[in-house]
Order: sequence, then C-alpha cells, then structure tokens
Amino acid sequence: MKGLLLKDLFVVSEFVRVLTLMAIVFIASMMAIDGFSVIGAMISLLVVSLVISSFSYDDLAHWDSFAATLPVSRRKLVASKYLFLLLLGVLAVVFNGLVSVLFAALQPGVSLAEQFVTGILISMAACIIDFVLIPLIYKYGAEKSRMMMMMVIVVIFGITYGGAALLKMLNIGTDWITLPILIGGIAAAFLASLLISWICSVKIVEKKEY
Repeated sequence: MKGLLLKDLFVVSEFVRVLTLMAIVFIASMMAIDGFSVIGAMISLLVVSLVISSFSYDDLAHWDSFAATLPVSRRKLVASKYLFLLLLGVLAVVFNGLVSVLFAALQPGVSLAEQFVTGILISMAACIIDFVLIPLIYKYGAEKSRMMMMMVIVVIFGITYGGAALLKMLNIGTDWITLPILIGGIAAAFLASLLISWICSVKIVEKKEY
C-alpha cells in the first residue's frame, strides 16, 4: 500500500508545483478584491483534483495493465486511490486552515473557528465530488471523465442553489439549518458517498479485463 501511495505522490509531484503557483496567484487575486469566501472552495477543488490527474497519468503509462501482473489484489489497488484522495482531503483542510488564519487576521471580527470548520466542510464536499467521479473513471477512463467532472460539479451546485431558491419560493426559512445540522449532513453525505463509491469501484475493477 505504501508503494502505491508513493507512486501516486511521485506522479503528481510535478503538477503540485504548478498547483502551488496557481494557488498563490489565486489567493493574491482574491485578496485584492476581498474575495476570501471563494478561496477555500477553489483551493479544495484544486487539491483534490490531483487524484484525477493521477488517473490520467496511469492511463498514459498503461498502469492498470502492468498492475494486473503484480502480486497485489485489485481491491488493494482501488483502496490506494481512495486513501490517496483522503490524504489530499487532509492537505486541503491544512490549506484552508492557513487561509482561515489569514482571513481572521485581515478581517477583524471574523471567527477563526467558524472559518476553519467551513474549510473542513468545503474540503469534504470537494472529496464527495471525487467519490462520484472515481467509479466513472474506472468505468470510462480519465479523459472521458473530465467532462463528467464538470457535469457533476454543475449538478451538485445546481441542486444546492435550486433547493435554496425553492425554499425561498415556498417561504420556508433556513434558520433551522444550524452549523451542527450542516456538519452532520455533510459528514453523513461524505461517509455514504465514500462507501457507495468504494463498492462500485471495486465491482467495476474486479470485472474489468486488462
């Protein structure tokens, strides 16, 4: 398992440099227009997108065909990808924590704790997007799944904003959606999507012929 994780880390190491530069430029741009609210979301999406990049490199190198000859079960190969994604999720939380500290320092009165919790929730939401995508990547390949990634993001945000608009039209307040309820809801969605995604990916990979 350690070797599989190191393989993915080495594969995306070059892209990490580009991602870091992009993040610095983006943060500087958002600070200039006081757009702190979107920094956490974009950083989370950029960080967890690295797992998608690792699939792209695997396709280019025909890694799956080679991995099939190794004394490693397909279930373990799938597990390494999910563990890699979870590690990236932790990294996204760390980045969001740093942004939260910066935000709280530059914006007096802003709660550091709330910003940090928001960063964690955003990182979990970004992981949920990848949980939806990973089975599709195993089924159709990384390149075909790039368009699906955009569609998944659009659908998720569409449901979110559409639901908010519907509640407003029906004159149903959102005061009941407290932070604990929001945390519980996203955590439940995170665990459920992880389990369903894992089961689907394992079934797809075990039936796949290389």
